[in-house]
Amino acid sequence: MEETGKPHTGKGKKRPLGQPRVFVPLILIVLGLIFGLVWWRYWANFVYTEDAQVSAHLVIVSSPLPAYISQLSVDEGDDVVKTQPLATVILSNIITDKDLKSAHASANIQYEHAKSAVDVLAAQLLDAKKNEQRLDHVYRKGGTSEQSLLDAKTRYEVLKAQYGAAQITLGFSKSILDATRSRLAGIVLKSPINGRVSQRYANLGQNMSPGEPIFGLVDLNDVWIEANIKETHLGPVRPGQRVDIYVDTYPGVQFTGTVLHVESATIGAYSVIPSENPSGTFIKIVQRVPVKIAVDTMGYTLRPGMSVEVKIHVRKFSWF
Repeated sequence: MEETGKPHTGKGKKRPLGQPRVFVPLILIVLGLIFGLVWWRYWANFVYTEDAQVSAHLVIVSSPLPAYISQLSVDEGDDVVKTQPLATVILSNIITDKDLKSAHASANIQYEHAKSAVDVLAAQLLDAKKNEQRLDHVYRKGGTSEQSLLDAKTRYEVLKAQYGAAQITLGFSKSILDATRSRLAGIVLKSPINGRVSQRYANLGQNMSPGEPIFGLVDLNDVWIEANIKETHLGPVRPGQRVDIYVDTYPGVQFTGTVLHVESATIGAYSVIPSENPSGTFIKIVQRVPVKIAVDTMGYTLRPGMSVEVKIHVRKFSWF
């Protein structure tokens, strides 16, 4: 049988570089290398993390003693100013009302006696001072003895000491009187900051233990960003560096900030229960260090706990 043809093996033929199957992949590879180099060079100027959030001063208001809440003056979401009344608590549940009224009456009597003693000693002290000055003037002219002048000075010094002791007794009596009066009328808990009531933990008529929270306050005018930076990226971070901030709540808005300081320890160092390694097995974990960043809110409301992305300018931007 006669062979009609030989199979084509492709040997001896070369594909020119100008064919699309050759130069298109090469161009893509070159462009990929250039893009990767540019991308790497660009991000070499920054330290970036998504592990960041808005922070603010959170203040818990509580009663110093066991108390009964008789009045709540504010509620969640209300804006408050410093020293504004928040709640009134009554401490009369510690002892009976009868005993408390008796103690108040006794404290009032002691206060009145102490006040009368101070008034009497003040008048005597003024007379003793005038007598001393008069005898001193007479003694200089030879009209009295030195012993009389010394007696006058001694009396003045004794009355002065008694007057000081009486003032201390009066102050102590007044503090007891104020304490019994406030237990009868109730203690007004006031706001220590300008801010907003973020949480109300108690209800009207509720009995509270010492230190048990009644209100949670937050100052929305004093917020900052706390970014947890990997220790492997922390080296070039310094206070004063500019920061680009992106808050998830406001997409498309770029906030600016400044690095305030870098914490002296990692997050793990503050852990209540430290990690232990009794088995001898060690797994290296990259630690994170908190970095405090001041932020320009630009009129937006930033609330504690909001998720944030930060980009710290660790060096001057350069392509070379």
